[in-house]
Amino acid sequence: MNYLTRLKTKKIIVLGLGVSGLSTVRFLLGQTINPIVVDSRAKPPGAEWLTSQAPHLVCYFGSLSQAPLTEVDMIIISPGIALSTHEVQQAIAANVEVIGDIELFARINDKPVVAVTGSNGKSTVVTLAARVLADAGYNVGLAGNIGISPLDLFASEIDVFVLELSSFQLETTTSLAPISATILNLCEDHMDRYAGMDEYYAAKQTIYRNAQWAVYNQADLLTYPHEAKATLSFGESGSDYHLEHDESGSFFAYQQQTILPVSDLTIVGKHNQLNALAVMALLKPFNIDSFVYSTSFKAFTGLAHRCQFVAQIDGVNFYNDSKATNVGACISSIEGLYSPNKRLILIVGGDGKGADFSPLQYYFAAQVTELICLGRDGKALAALKAGSHFVSSMAQAVACAKKLAASGDNVLLAPACASLDMYSNYMARGDDFVHCVTEEEL
Repeated sequence: MNYLTRLKTKKIIVLGLGVSGLSTVRFLLGQTINPIVVDSRAKPPGAEWLTSQAPHLVCYFGSLSQAPLTEVDMIIISPGIALSTHEVQQAIAANVEVIGDIELFARINDKPVVAVTGSNGKSTVVTLAARVLADAGYNVGLAGNIGISPLDLFASEIDVFVLELSSFQLETTTSLAPISATILNLCEDHMDRYAGMDEYYAAKQTIYRNAQWAVYNQADLLTYPHEAKATLSFGESGSDYHLEHDESGSFFAYQQQTILPVSDLTIVGKHNQLNALAVMALLKPFNIDSFVYSTSFKAFTGLAHRCQFVAQIDGVNFYNDSKATNVGACISSIEGLYSPNKRLILIVGGDGKGADFSPLQYYFAAQVTELICLGRDGKALAALKAGSHFVSSMAQAVACAKKLAASGDNVLLAPACASLDMYSNYMARGDDFVHCVTEEEL
């Protein structure tokens, strides 16, 4: 009896009707499985779809205490709902199996998987890896935390899946067996959900479980696998995939053998060079030709809101890294754009999610010329650098940056914070920044 056949014998709740929840419901319906749907919101997104497309399903919207969470065989939980939630803990105590959509995918998938997690850079790495594989002739399923559940892709002819995985998704995943997996980097994040860094770190480490190749960051000890069948490292130097330099330039290399020039990579910044090295390490099992890497790296211009070049105005370069929602991402962004020959004007602030901002103080002093702060935790960030500027809106921040900048300078939005104190999401914040930068030029 295969797993899907066994699944049809179980009573199942889909808990949380977000992107993953709705895709799970659609997948189960396609297998003639009718789950119970539960959400703590009275009118969750996707409720209208259920009413029109699956009116026969039993739904509980509102208080979780009213739903029969302890009376089913399995709960497929949204990553946005913490396992520590009281009603979920009651279900676990009643021996209800609690998994996520990634675990369900892992139990039925028979195609190779490249899996990526980390505090920063995940979306760039998975998108670039998927592009390289596609240019090499594979049908690629790009899914996970990037915004689509892999369950939505099962009807497609996929050769290999590339998954971006958050710590929340990994908490409920035990069966995934990637051909290659990586933790790109680790820094303090989501401390509003975890009891501490150790708990966050433990969730990330589970990505290496069952992986054929564990790919780790040479410079970040927290990414080293506890145990692995085989390992590959990436980093500036001293690693399997690294940078080589000579009088003719800089090169991506594997064990001192050059692969292609760094100049073939269109996206800027040292952090993106490390992302490219991570991609090559992850794809080593596929034996990709260097020409394919060159073609893909040249064509990839990056993702919106991730160190995205916005415009050059009066000789000043403006960059949007609104996705830099934690301290580590902000540091990577600063280091990526810093040049001793250029002034760097940095815009930060928002909801810090309980993070410790103190590691930023060195970078603010050593590499940031002018600091502009806004949002809920803007004043706490402003206190880290003498002479910083506190403003109340993005429009004021950009106006301040334009006033302070001179030709040749870089202006960077890398907030080190979440956006929900002022915006619906980091994309809306980035869009506002772009609008404020370019509106006078239109």
